[in-house]
Amino acid sequence: MCIVFVLQVLRKMNHSNIIKLKEVVRENNELFFIFEYMDCNLYQLIKEREKPFSEEETGCFMRQQGLSHMHKKGFFHRDLKPC
Repeated sequence: MCIVFVLQVLRKMNHSNIIKLKEVVRENNELFFIFEYMDCNLYQLIKEREKPFSEEETGCFMRQQGLSHMHKKGFFHRDLKPC
């Protein structure tokens, strides 16, 4: 896949539940993608949780609005960002 296409796609994904691409750095003929900082992921939230998620929280995870946004644009995902 052409790197230019990947960059265009990442820059177009503008949704509150999609981690944003902040910058691309080229150093020593390598590209580094810098994304917004996420202090946790869904796995960590589930693993560290002491009590069950509320019905509202569970619904939010199940809806995955960012994922739906990407699919509508014709793209797939790798990592999911919690609500």
